[in-house]
Amino acid sequence: MKKLIATVAFFAFAIVAGVNTMAQQGEWAGIVKYKLEWKGNVPQGVPGEWETKIYKNLEGTDLMQAFSGAKSIHNSDKNSVIAMFDFSMIPDEGIYEGMQGKWYIKQNIDVAKLKENTTYEFTGETKDIAGIKCEKVNVTFKGGEDEKEQKETIWVTKELGPKTCLTYYPGLNAFPMEFPIQFSEEISLNMVAQEVKKGKVSQADLMLEDGYEEISEEDFQEWMQRLQNAQQGAGASEDDM
Repeated sequence: MKKLIATVAFFAFAIVAGVNTMAQQGEWAGIVKYKLEWKGNVPQGVPGEWETKIYKNLEGTDLMQAFSGAKSIHNSDKNSVIAMFDFSMIPDEGIYEGMQGKWYIKQNIDVAKLKENTTYEFTGETKDIAGIKCEKVNVTFKGGEDEKEQKETIWVTKELGPKTCLTYYPGLNAFPMEFPIQFSEEISLNMVAQEVKKGKVSQADLMLEDGYEEISEEDFQEWMQRLQNAQQGAGASEDDM
């Protein structure tokens, strides 16, 4: 059970911290549901679905995504992201010592700086995803410690209104409907929209929930590294048996 908790917590953090930092500034509001297509040496307990809620409010349009005890709230007017993690059910012992509780991380995103190393080529090739017309986009960006150039292909739509993407696809003026995530050389996934439902959504979901305490991003990353190391160690021990 502890191995499962570590796996889910690590991937929840990885997706919340890296992928769902997107904010929308359009006139569309509703829910987009994704299917997570995992590839490689994938541990048990990883999530299979993902939900994005898109809101309109007086400060611009916000976005909230959630699964497996992890949520994030995005303000496209202030370029800010709040990520929440509910670890109240994990034991306060062993590798989990000090983690038990409800935590949030607040980030201010420098969109202009992120845009400097990213370019988008809209190809004109289209296909339907979840009943929405989407266009193929070739993305080129520099990342990592060596600033090596990387390329990937995504599918986006402009039917949901213009957006400001905060971190994963900075400056992209379209909403990603299908895109890859590379966790390591052995594990990756493809996010594919399965359902798009237009309609009113609750503004109350944009509020930071009661009972959460702030933690620095550095401290939280140390926790996730601890869990990942424990997961890798458990896998090595099982291979030796």
